[in-house]
Amino acid sequence: MKTVIFAGFVVAAGIFAGAHFSRAVQGTDFPQFYCAARMLGEGSGRELYDLAVQEQYQARYAGRAGTPYTHPPFEAAAYGVVAWLPLRQGYILWFLLNLGFVAMAAQRLARDAPGWLGNWRLLFAASLMFVPVLLCLQQAQDSVLLLMLAILALEMLKRGRGFSAGCWLGLALFKFQIALPLALVLVLEAGAEQRGRLARGFACVGLVLAAVSAFLCGWRVFIEYPRFVIGFGSQPYAGMHPEAMANFRGLTSLMLGREYSTWGMIMVCGLSFAALLWTVSVGRRAIGRAGAGVIPAREFDSVFCSAVLFALLASYHLNPHDLSLALLPMFLMLKQSCPWAGGGRNWLLAIGIAALLVPALGVWALRTGVYGLMVIPVTGLFLLGVTGSSESRADSKPRHL
Repeated sequence: MKTVIFAGFVVAAGIFAGAHFSRAVQGTDFPQFYCAARMLGEGSGRELYDLAVQEQYQARYAGRAGTPYTHPPFEAAAYGVVAWLPLRQGYILWFLLNLGFVAMAAQRLARDAPGWLGNWRLLFAASLMFVPVLLCLQQAQDSVLLLMLAILALEMLKRGRGFSAGCWLGLALFKFQIALPLALVLVLEAGAEQRGRLARGFACVGLVLAAVSAFLCGWRVFIEYPRFVIGFGSQPYAGMHPEAMANFRGLTSLMLGREYSTWGMIMVCGLSFAALLWTVSVGRRAIGRAGAGVIPAREFDSVFCSAVLFALLASYHLNPHDLSLALLPMFLMLKQSCPWAGGGRNWLLAIGIAALLVPALGVWALRTGVYGLMVIPVTGLFLLGVTGSSESRADSKPRHL
């Protein structure tokens, strides 16, 4: 029965991809990655952030000019694994790769989980109900890869391998607006020994990726790319919608009714700084109670999920599909608690997770242009996670941080 359910969800995902293929190619994201990889493959890397050249490549290979490529140069090279194929076949292959990342994430999360949470097929099926994951699959984006890298970093930290954890987080720099705050919090929370290892691993991979970018696009890319990103919001087809961002930026945009205002920036900076101080202080207290950088497994999960949720909330740019990363803290919090068992905190946890996972609610928020309201359950989970870190007590399986 489990295998039948699993196969059914895989078939449904394939049907979903086929039904939405034309919109995915013509409407949004995949052509920008595909054409950027084509530019690198054809020797036009030094013009990667030239909008006119990007439009030429998109017109040639996708039939129209759409959203420009805005990610770091090294990620365009990663899409080279599908760019050698025609556009349609390349999309299907990346869709299948993303589906594989979701399945791998479910398998790794289920390894030491109790009860039904230990059934990776059910976790996989539940993941496909999460609207951000569906968006990521439809658009052939990269957010589920970010989820997989965060899970690998979590595993390495649990084993006390800070350098390896830093390397996995460094590979997530294609989403630098999320990877940087996540790495910052973990480094600030870690014990003295792990702090250095984590920072060195993150910095080493970052330097390697910078060297790859320079090799592909020339050293001027370190000037051209920041300039391109800073001025991107004013470009046509920018695809930037703060009201659809489930973070502090989206919250202030919905509250103030406009994005670019002095009060808006003050609010975003103030909320991010306050959340950083609270997250780090609670994490440091958790390590201090345990001593020598060793903390209980339950408390470790609370510290890590708070760091992930902080990174999502503080990220300046967060598309709806980027919220796929929230699957990790939601799973960690479910593993710690039984929301149906009663208790105020458990019921709040159940409501927050349900608000994020119910497909109808997510689709409604997307269609009405207010997906930024999802910041409310995300913030609620963040507050519950930080509270859980401060209240956790000893556990039989110590972890290192």
